[in-house]
Amino acid sequence: MNQEDVYEDLLKVIAELTEANREAPVIVEGERDVRSLRALGLDGEIVLLNSGIPIFNLAESLSRGHSEAIILTDWDHRGGQLCRLLRDALEANGVRHDVDLRARLTLLCRKEIKDVESLAGYVERLARQSASGWRGEQSKRWYVERKGRAVQDRRARRIAGARTRARGP
Repeated sequence: MNQEDVYEDLLKVIAELTEANREAPVIVEGERDVRSLRALGLDGEIVLLNSGIPIFNLAESLSRGHSEAIILTDWDHRGGQLCRLLRDALEANGVRHDVDLRARLTLLCRKEIKDVESLAGYVERLARQSASGWRGEQSKRWYVERKGRAVQDRRARRIAGARTRARGP
């Protein structure tokens, strides 16, 4: 899957997340996650997990006002643990939960970023790369350009050296 495909799929998932957020709150780990999601266009309710409230109490308070919630924790080890704890707490309080969007984002971004707070920057970077037509990684591009210049320099030195020897005394 090339970067343009990843970018298109990522935009689809974000559009689905934005649509789902109009009715269900998104649960994230921290304030930076909230800023990243706002930058991506989510305008619904976003609930902070790390606000000092125990997970079960957070699930109880969500159950009073909502019948569904979207879990969007980071896709590292700790984020997976929090997702499982939230899922269990929400089920115990009768709140349907959506972890499908988190799973799809994890698959699309796993190698590049590991948290929700980096998502807006990653989408922006993919948009720039997609617009410029670059299909590979930046590091590979830099390496190819550098090797190409080195080969050209060597050839130029060899040709210049051959010319000076041919003109000799």
